Amino acid sequence: MYEFKFWQQLSHPSQLIHNLESSEDHKLKGYLTSVWVIFGFTLLFFIVRNFWGMNTADLTALLVNGEDHLYSFARMMSLFGAILAGILFFVFHYYVITYVIYLLTKIPFRWIQKVQLYTLFFIVLEKALTIIIFAVAGFSTPFTLFSLAPAMAYVYYQDYLLFFLNQLTIATIITVWIQYIFLSNWVERPKVLLIKLILIQVIFALLVALYSILPVLTWIEGWLGL
Repeated sequence: MYEFKFWQQLSHPSQLIHNLESSEDHKLKGYLTSVWVIFGFTLLFFIVRNFWGMNTADLTALLVNGEDHLYSFARMMSLFGAILAGILFFVFHYYVITYVIYLLTKIPFRWIQKVQLYTLFFIVLEKALTIIIFAVAGFSTPFTLFSLAPAMAYVYYQDYLLFFLNQLTIATIITVWIQYIFLSNWVERPKVLLIKLILIQVIFALLVALYSILPVLTWIEGWLGL
């Protein structure tokens, strides 16, 4: 059985490509360990973000009004919501995005999953760096500094546009780059693949931006601390 080496094969894609193509069952030694590590890293981020209090400002009113028991229950529900959000986030990027790429390219599903694990790490890392910056600054904003949204907000403020730009970050560029570097070896038309990968990011950014401006869903997200 071939071995999965996260960092080494990230810098030398040909090794992972060779191992996947040579493995009959698409299984690599040590891969599941990396999956659990990235999954744990994702959950830890969502839990720490919840403990820090991001998106839970509305719950403070319960504490100020002396409703301690209700506040404690709300915080527990918020933590549960954060854990659920972490699980759904991982599932979305590891399974849903992988399946979409599979449908568009017909590259083996398990091969794409190996590549998605890399993109997941960098996406969560960017989010973690954003939280660290907010913690150091002592305040948070709806927009990440790794996107064009904060700069655009000074020029033109339109909610949908800003939330759309907020989804297109440095991690998005890294994601498309990693996907292209690996997956282009398994397709006949690499340029078409690149266009498809970019369109996936743009379409999902449009959908997430729409979700972000819906008031009911935003209220539920804030209550659960997502």
